[in-house]
Amino acid sequence: MKLFTYIVCFSALILSFQLRAQQKEELTLEQLQALAKENYPLLKQKQMYNDIGSNKVKQLSANFLPQINVAGQATYQSEVTEFSFPGAGSSGFKQKPDQYSLGLELKENIFDYGAVKTQKQIERESSEIQSQQVDVEYLKLKDRINQLYGNVCLQQENKKIMLLRINELDSKRKKIQSAVDNGAALQSSFLVLESEYLTTQQKIEEINSNLNAWYKTLSIITNKTLDTTVSFTYAKKDIALQSIIIRPEYKLYDLQSNSLKLKESMVFKNNLPKVFVFGRGYYGRPGYNFLNNEFRPYGIVGAGLSWNLTAYYTSAKETQNIRINNDIVTNQKKIFDLNLQSTLVQQQEEIIKLEKMITMDVKIVTAKTTIRKASSSQLDNGVITASDYIVDLNAENQSQFNLKLHEIQLIMAKQNYNTTLGY
Repeated sequence: MKLFTYIVCFSALILSFQLRAQQKEELTLEQLQALAKENYPLLKQKQMYNDIGSNKVKQLSANFLPQINVAGQATYQSEVTEFSFPGAGSSGFKQKPDQYSLGLELKENIFDYGAVKTQKQIERESSEIQSQQVDVEYLKLKDRINQLYGNVCLQQENKKIMLLRINELDSKRKKIQSAVDNGAALQSSFLVLESEYLTTQQKIEEINSNLNAWYKTLSIITNKTLDTTVSFTYAKKDIALQSIIIRPEYKLYDLQSNSLKLKESMVFKNNLPKVFVFGRGYYGRPGYNFLNNEFRPYGIVGAGLSWNLTAYYTSAKETQNIRINNDIVTNQKKIFDLNLQSTLVQQQEEIIKLEKMITMDVKIVTAKTTIRKASSSQLDNGVITASDYIVDLNAENQSQFNLKLHEIQLIMAKQNYNTTLGY
């Protein structure tokens, strides 16, 4: 009884493995794009750029803190201040030639016209620009995935047609071979079908080779093992076309323009006078009272103003260059918009064309299938030759392929249209 139980369990296990092996994994375009997005190394840099920008902003916040320097020196003078007082018993005064000082110097800006705040905004904009460039590059990856996905779907359908074709040819060649053996048909009729059978096998091998190459490419992009056991499914239902443009390039151009305007503002603020307070404390000699030669603490506090007037020599040209660069960015945005609108118009016309062609394809397939069925019956009855039958079979297969081709092209055209809009 135990042995019987083991045999049943083992058989059930083997059967489950076989069923799993027969089940093909299916992937949609959205799933492929999600896998590629998760694996795409460049997207991981977005957080890195954000971290760098955050660190730079924190560094700039330190500009509001006092600048502290440790200063010290020891000197020996070849001559010093020396004088004597008139009168009896006066010893006079002579400064010591070796002098020492060690202490702290503090300086803090009390008004910078918002220069630090502007610099922080520049750093944030720079971080966002780099992050937005990643999104622009990722959209190119989505275009590539769309292309590979469409190629795989098309070749999968083509392979189905070729497999039906080879089954049809195999059945016909066996019948003709039987007729040849019985003297009811010529050997040449069999050879016509045999050559078409082998040619179809060759086409299937070519399809398999192309599929393997595309699967391997997608495996690298998605970091998921993909082969011909994985079936790509495409939406049978109509894909809704989007209407709003959300291309990341537009945000990138705006960020670049804002960054240049901030830099122009920074040039102006850097040329304004800086007001600051300072304090210095030392220990040494002679100190500010040079008449005292003793070691002692001494210091000074005060307020100051600095104004680098020489910066005005170059600031006008620097501002002009920034404005020219801003004009370039604006022009690039216009060029991109012009090319984008042109592409969208072409894609819209392509969608309309494919919808019309599919309507005609359905009628053509129905007609070609009816003709092929009639030719098949005529070939079986010896009314027409194998060559005549092959002509009608090729016509039917081509019409079937054209229908599938245009169906998949329509789906991908709508998908590409939405991707062009930025979705």
